[in-house]
Amino acid sequence: MIKNQYFQAILLHGATGLGVWETLDNAAATLLCESPIPAMTSGPIPLPGSAQHACGQCPACRLRQAGNHPDLKRLLPEALALELGMAQAVDPQDATRTEKRGPGKDIPIDAVRGLIDWSHTTNHRGGLKVAMIYPLETLGIPAANSLLKVLEEPPPNLYFLTGTHRLDRVLPTLRSRCRLETMSRPSAAEALRALQLREIEQPELVAHWCHHAVHEPDPAGGMHWARSLLQAAIAGLGSRSASTATPTPLMPVAVAALQKLCIDMMRTQCRQQPLYLPLDQPALGRLASIASVPRLLDFWRRLGDYSRTASFPLHANLTTEALVLEFRQLFTRSAH
Repeated sequence: MIKNQYFQAILLHGATGLGVWETLDNAAATLLCESPIPAMTSGPIPLPGSAQHACGQCPACRLRQAGNHPDLKRLLPEALALELGMAQAVDPQDATRTEKRGPGKDIPIDAVRGLIDWSHTTNHRGGLKVAMIYPLETLGIPAANSLLKVLEEPPPNLYFLTGTHRLDRVLPTLRSRCRLETMSRPSAAEALRALQLREIEQPELVAHWCHHAVHEPDPAGGMHWARSLLQAAIAGLGSRSASTATPTPLMPVAVAALQKLCIDMMRTQCRQQPLYLPLDQPALGRLASIASVPRLLDFWRRLGDYSRTASFPLHANLTTEALVLEFRQLFTRSAH
């Protein structure tokens, strides 16, 4: 078992798709494991003692895998818990309310109060207790204020593992009470290996498209549509009648794909290698020679505005079609 010593609350931050949640979960497993195995290297989160990882076989590991470990508390928004297949992380009363109003996207203050009460109880297995809070920015101000005191003076043997993809949205008072750790982006070889393990088709192309964010639910999301959009634009040179054979994805995916196309074309104009579609450099270069950098930059900025509300527009399909049309008009020579 990992040595019993003080461990400041950890805040792991990194881009989506880099495996922040998976890393937090692995760290919790290691802390709770009753027979940890030596590891060759330490992970992104520095744990007390030497580099170790969970054995996966001891009673504590089996309890955690079943979602029943009494010394582990997970705080997640209802929507995220259900997305991760962790129905046991949702309070039964919240689940009842969810049927009426839909799953919540924030961690409610009642959940934080429940964690505080749990933190003062005796540990059941005589080892450590671990509290996981993710994403930390989904704590509202009242919930964050309730958490501050227990972060300042944590009970003995209680370890806090928190994570976020938007460090700028975490309250400064919470950041100041955590040790910040950065989730690094995997190397090209690591990303390729992870995608191959997931049996993702065309892993080399996907690795570039997701920029090594291999833990995304769909790392190839929007890639085929974006490539077909490029070919349609080349075929029609901006013709409004040019169409793609690939179905248009949901608006958040479509907006992100259009942003990547704009970035790659601007990089091509600056004589840099495309970041997301390196194999399509000829098509990107041809279109970039028609569109001006200011127009591409202006369109890219407005896509950023759309991305903030892409998950809940009133007319998502119409908005996406309008954005696609505007993208094609970038390559109409007569446009100003």
